[in-house]
Amino acid sequence: MRHLNDSTISQLGITISDVKDAYIYSCKKDIEAIKPGNVNLISPDNDTTADDYIRSCILSSKKLFIMDLSLGERVLESITITRDTINTNTNLGIVLLCALISHSIIYYPSEKFWNAIKLSIDNSSPSDTESICKAINIAKPSGLSRNINQKYDTDKSPSIGLKELMCYASAYDRISYEYCNYFRGIRTQILPMLDKRLKASNCIDISLSLAFLEILANVEDSHICRKFGHKIAKKTSNHANDLLKILEKDSSRDNTVKELNYLDYEYKEKGINPGTTADLLVASLMIHKIFSSD
Repeated sequence: MRHLNDSTISQLGITISDVKDAYIYSCKKDIEAIKPGNVNLISPDNDTTADDYIRSCILSSKKLFIMDLSLGERVLESITITRDTINTNTNLGIVLLCALISHSIIYYPSEKFWNAIKLSIDNSSPSDTESICKAINIAKPSGLSRNINQKYDTDKSPSIGLKELMCYASAYDRISYEYCNYFRGIRTQILPMLDKRLKASNCIDISLSLAFLEILANVEDSHICRKFGHKIAKKTSNHANDLLKILEKDSSRDNTVKELNYLDYEYKEKGINPGTTADLLVASLMIHKIFSSD
């Protein structure tokens, strides 16, 4: 993997097509790999199927990579076109993260990638905040769109900066945390986990499943925390850690798939969906795909 701190995007010759291809690839891998509690090709959820996620990916890709959109417009138009067809929230977290990746590359092509992320957030306008709040209200994610502090209530179109909004929400939402901290968690924690797993196995889907478990084991899923509370979120992370230890003893493909499917069934029976963890994996895989050497 190319060292993003040392290479500028212009030097790498990255095109918008490269970024779009990486997004579609990552979204498709998201439903091809077994990520316990999340939808995959052979295991739907109560209200969504793999096809819903594939269609959401294709629909949102029509807006995410338009050259002259602002960051907020990029998010809002991607969510709007998705929800015009898909009846439930399938991709708000993915779009929030991947829109920032796309926007940073499009608007700051000569900057180092991580600095471009910072510039995109710091240079966002009040209209970006308004558009992202509208997108959140359209998607209606669990526990995120409303807050008792009206200054930060997305329904009230808060007249504050995007970073201020995200830093406030970071206390209960991991994606907001990544915005608030300029993708620090993705850069210093999640991408190294993903890179390590991809190098350790010839099977990409298994590597992604193990990376998912490792992220979940180390970062409590904020979607689960909002829905079920901190205790269940912590227990879910412990489950992921326990399964990783089991798979260290028998890492054969058959055993790995079996154990992953067992945990997937258990989570879905209980309605536990580590959706934020899946979103973080998609965004990290997109970055990895863009900047990986051929």
